[in-house]
Amino acid sequence: MEVLPGIFRLELPMPFELKHVNVYLLRDGAHFTLIDTGLQTEESRQALNQKLAALKVPVDRINRILITHIHPDHFGLAGELRERARAELVIHRLEVALMEPRYARAEDLVHDVAEWLSKNGVPPAEAEFVKTASMAAREFVSVVEPDTLLEGAERLPIDESELEVVWTPGHSPGHCCFYWPARRVLFSGDHLLPKISPNIGLHPQSGADPLDDYLASLARIRGLEIDQVLPAHGDPFGDHRERIAVIMRHHDERKAALVNLARDGAKSGWQLAGGLFRGVMERNVFQQRLALQETLAHCQSLAVEGRLRKELRRDLVTWKAA
Repeated sequence: MEVLPGIFRLELPMPFELKHVNVYLLRDGAHFTLIDTGLQTEESRQALNQKLAALKVPVDRINRILITHIHPDHFGLAGELRERARAELVIHRLEVALMEPRYARAEDLVHDVAEWLSKNGVPPAEAEFVKTASMAAREFVSVVEPDTLLEGAERLPIDESELEVVWTPGHSPGHCCFYWPARRVLFSGDHLLPKISPNIGLHPQSGADPLDDYLASLARIRGLEIDQVLPAHGDPFGDHRERIAVIMRHHDERKAALVNLARDGAKSGWQLAGGLFRGVMERNVFQQRLALQETLAHCQSLAVEGRLRKELRRDLVTWKAA
């Protein structure tokens, strides 16, 4: 559980394909900082309470909660823990803008998603199901007003040294990593993972060019001096530069595959997603939506590069090789 002196990895359960999320407890003098919180489920709540009890850390000794991004597995228990601990809740300001429409007014977002699906070639019968694919996420999270907003590059005091906030948009517009230069440790959230690449999707709540944002963020992390990456999913790892190189090659290969798929005429994002992610149309609607989002993020990056032509009509967006 103690991955480095004074840094504790707490694995919390999730009822998803990824079975656990890592949250991290950092000793800070007489107090503690918590990075991410886990889902708002009874199983996750009990696991967190048990792990804190095993460490003999009462919840009221947590005086600060840092959130990498507001996806439910990272943010779900934030409101509850903030109240129990009377802790300072710290989030990037771009994530705060997503909270209300995503979790409190999701019906309005579903309308926007339905229009987006239609413009990207999803047939009406499939769109009826795909548009609500994320609605279930609302039960795993509560909307809460943060105490402190981040923009990136802030220095946060921690145990007689500093954590540096590294804004890393891509997976989410306000995603942040937390870098501890004195200890050469990076808390990477979902930005840099040991086995998989996070979903980078273009959708109504994303940035305008999320894949290029993500790749630029990876380049920023590549420049840091890091001995240990502590990710939100999977085990801690070293050699962050090699892992970044592997991820960048993966996205280059995916972009090349899309150019090939678009050589024989204009195609919608839905058509390209079916070709890029073989078998995805037989999977659940959530996986279908992730595949579409990821395909569109790669198409947008290719259009910015000039390798795809993005053709816009009033009711349909299509892509073809330039």
